[in-house]
Amino acid sequence: MSAVTGKTIVHLPNWLGDMVMAAPFLQSLKGMTDGELWGLGKSSAMQLLNGLHIFDRYVPMESKDPIPFLDLARDLKGVRFHRGFLLPHSFRSALLFFLAGVEERIGYARNHRGFMHTRAVSEVSGIEPTVEHYLRIIDTLGGRRLSESPALTVTVEEEGRFFQDFPHLSQPFAALIPGAQYGPSKRWPESHFARLADLLAERHGIPVLILPGKGEEALAKTIGAQTKEGYPVEVLSMGVQDLKVCLSRASVVVTNDTGPRHISAALRVPTVVLMGPMDDRYTGYPSPFVHILSKDVPCRPCNRKVCSGNHECLAAITPEEVAEVVTTILTEDRAVTAATAIQGPDGGHKGASVGGGKRA
Repeated sequence: MSAVTGKTIVHLPNWLGDMVMAAPFLQSLKGMTDGELWGLGKSSAMQLLNGLHIFDRYVPMESKDPIPFLDLARDLKGVRFHRGFLLPHSFRSALLFFLAGVEERIGYARNHRGFMHTRAVSEVSGIEPTVEHYLRIIDTLGGRRLSESPALTVTVEEEGRFFQDFPHLSQPFAALIPGAQYGPSKRWPESHFARLADLLAERHGIPVLILPGKGEEALAKTIGAQTKEGYPVEVLSMGVQDLKVCLSRASVVVTNDTGPRHISAALRVPTVVLMGPMDDRYTGYPSPFVHILSKDVPCRPCNRKVCSGNHECLAAITPEEVAEVVTTILTEDRAVTAATAIQGPDGGHKGASVGGGKRA
């Protein structure tokens, strides 16, 4: 297909995880775009893409109120976009581009919004991974996929700001993600997280950071209060940009099935995912940095936000079981680091499938 010309705008996903999983699509789109490429979405989510050099301009969209929505549609209409891509499935996102007069509007025709599209992407039967779901838009245009796995990077400026705020985080640490904005059904039990923090401090002697999302501070403090006194366990709250840098510095990340799992994996950090009620086929993609732990229980996957039973799918994953996986990861990481130090960067050592030496 010939290059996409004129001004192009992409309505980005709202969820952090979906933003990361859209990265292969965005990089592929950038590769076939000859003209300005704009991104529209939440400022916090767009910060994840800093350093990838995908967009020429960002358009923040923070409010869902009618007046700001109509003002935004008017402003976009003045830019005269030739083409727009709709990654969210909402009726509202399609209405925005329709009112803005975007000449060609491309996306999936769900939620009764097909009449506002000029080109609908065909649906597939059965479960489709989110990364693949976005990339098929490139296929529809006849373009070339440049990547099939998410990848993020951290800029020098982001690291500089991070270490001004958190200067004590220069040493190796393990990061725990105890929350899940989707709902409590995705959350590993608080007592399990506390026990795991103790185990990691005992076995590896590294600091353990408990990193809550917005509104999850009380949850994280409850977990921290259950850990043994004197252990190097710390609860830290931070915004998305600092979280990205923080996860990039971790030796290992243990997380619920939530947005930060995709951030750390895309930063090439070993990531242990505690998979509960959701069908992991929706969020799967090729990555040697993702380690899924789940239990085969009769009610899984239920995809519910709140568990109606005893939460067996997550409660049955023990802290000891997770600690063993982490130990394997850290052992392999140290082996790779030692081999690299002995052989040098050109010593022919390929490295393991996980480890700090492969981070962006």
